[in-house]
Amino acid sequence: MRRIIASLSVAALLSAPALAEQTLDGVAADTYQLDKTHAFLTWTVEHNGLSSYTVNFTDFDATLEFDPEDLSASSVTVTIDPMGLETNYPDDAKRGEWHEELSTDDRFLNGDEHPEITFVSTSAEQTGDFTGTVTGDLTFLGVTKPVTMDVTYNGVGNVPWYGDRDILGFTATTTINRSDFGMDAMLGMISDETKIEFSGEFLQNE
Repeated sequence: MRRIIASLSVAALLSAPALAEQTLDGVAADTYQLDKTHAFLTWTVEHNGLSSYTVNFTDFDATLEFDPEDLSASSVTVTIDPMGLETNYPDDAKRGEWHEELSTDDRFLNGDEHPEITFVSTSAEQTGDFTGTVTGDLTFLGVTKPVTMDVTYNGVGNVPWYGDRDILGFTATTTINRSDFGMDAMLGMISDETKIEFSGEFLQNE
């Protein structure tokens, strides 16, 4: 009997429709809020030219104004707390000290003096069926400069517990020179070029 039930359960899962579909048809033009439980934001630098060192931001939020009929009219605002980050530092006893140093030291994120990193989009352009660029003002360490992100729209999904509300998925990448924002510590040992990557879901407002 258990085998029959298990077989039926597997068959039901296999026959169920896909949760998400990469389409803009029928997507609601509305305000969407970042689903923080399904959102990831990292920055990566090269260390001594030998390896890529990646750090995860753990405290950030974003609001998306999305118009599937006119993507150029869409916009996004992002706020990041530099005090919230995570690395794979191996020593449990010293991990907190290292994270605090990255967050607060004036050689790095200097979060005590600059407690917020922001990105406010100023324009968007569609480059393919589901790709585009978003340009905006990045404010980091008290310096504001334009930055362009390459964005991919991953699709729309719906789940029963959110009713008719849409969930949209995106990935985005950009590369900045950290020295442009005044962070020039350890250049050579740590690369100036810094890659920023995002992947996440946005839930339509009620």
